[in-house]
Amino acid sequence: MCDCFTAWLGARMKALRQNDLNFLNRYYESGVSNILVVYGHKNIDMTTLLTSFIEDKSYCFYSARSASTKEQLYLWGKELGNDGAILDEYPDFNDIFDAIDKKSDTNSFVLMIRNFENIVRGSDQFMKKMVSFVKNNKKQILVLLISNDINWVENNMVSELGDLAGSIAGFKKIKPLSFKEMRAYFPNMSYLDAVMTYSVLGGQTGLWDFFDEALSFKENICKNFLCEGAFLRNEAVRLTEQNLRETSVYHTLLAEMARGVNKLNDIYHATGFSRAKISVYIKTLIHHDFAYKAFSFGNAGRENVMKGVYKIADPLIDFYFKFIYPNESNLMLMPPEQFYDIFISAGMQTYVSEYFKNVCREYILNIEEQGQFPFNIEDEGPWLGKEGNIDFVAQSDVGDTAFGMSFWERMATHADYVKLHSDARKARLEGDVIYLFSTTGFDSWLKNAAVKSPESLKLIGIDELTNG
Repeated sequence: MCDCFTAWLGARMKALRQNDLNFLNRYYESGVSNILVVYGHKNIDMTTLLTSFIEDKSYCFYSARSASTKEQLYLWGKELGNDGAILDEYPDFNDIFDAIDKKSDTNSFVLMIRNFENIVRGSDQFMKKMVSFVKNNKKQILVLLISNDINWVENNMVSELGDLAGSIAGFKKIKPLSFKEMRAYFPNMSYLDAVMTYSVLGGQTGLWDFFDEALSFKENICKNFLCEGAFLRNEAVRLTEQNLRETSVYHTLLAEMARGVNKLNDIYHATGFSRAKISVYIKTLIHHDFAYKAFSFGNAGRENVMKGVYKIADPLIDFYFKFIYPNESNLMLMPPEQFYDIFISAGMQTYVSEYFKNVCREYILNIEEQGQFPFNIEDEGPWLGKEGNIDFVAQSDVGDTAFGMSFWERMATHADYVKLHSDARKARLEGDVIYLFSTTGFDSWLKNAAVKSPESLKLIGIDELTNG
């Protein structure tokens, strides 16, 4: 990839991460020394964010390895020595921080330590020495402790650090970007291909560069997932193997969830694992942001709600276990295009329809933010019924209620409208306004009803979605 194109991509990503940049800059511009933890999913590109943040600042960067403390200090000392520092072959942490201090010739600088958990796990002295270094230094020092281990940061770090955790001024989880932001990144990609791409890559910006907006969705999948040696072909397995033990158990659970087996009791019958074991392992998947427990909107109609529903949170893992994992033998024997046509094409539209619900939800939240929604949303979410769902329910603080239903690659009809009202009765909800989304249009009854009652029935078609 040529340097000019790489710079252009970096500029686009920097613009999309402006809120995260603003967060970091507020701490830097405060004039006070602070320690921040910055973390996020492995496939979220934090490099562009961090390089953009330090481009006009004095800084020191170290990427910690998985190594013993002695080896870690040797490597860190060697890197500082390459920049002119004079250190023993095996320095201690005081030596390291003294060298960093001397390296900076400004009154304020940034110290970034990537994969810092590798140091914390090996030494109980690192945080003590670093906190002392920051507190006792006359310069303003902003320390960014960077990690891709979401589970460790959110569930183990504070207990491992003990009282020293109180020295951390703030946490910033770098989250996946929205569908709207992905469309800004791929301005020439068609709306339908963009939704399909988002259903596979999600907002994980580190994956976006693999797709070429000049290619069709099918071509991108064949090139990046199905060709022999394609990087994304085994990325889902790399993610799970890097973060989880007993991957045979986790892969079994993910495979079942990808098939639509989402309730604890159903997973128990499908796998033969004990309910207790399933609960523990799914909890671990949730801690790594690989899965989530779906909750239904509101408290009314609870007798009709489907409880204990678990779903895959990571789109790349979802796509892999839905289409590639169960058909891997065939992938070894078939050309990519043939595999796509036989094993992916037929089920892709049903798969994408679940992600299209999230895209429509985002549309509603965007127009609410712009003041174009009938009321200010106080609470929102899907209603998950035992017999029927409502894709999106929103309520104001005084009870104004809106429903949203999405129809991917099929026309919305009067029958869908009737069923929505039936499901709403089960949920014990009354809608003041209904939003129906469809990428292929609406039947004549719905069009006539929308003309007669434009304030209570909104039809959002492909033109509105493309330009929204």
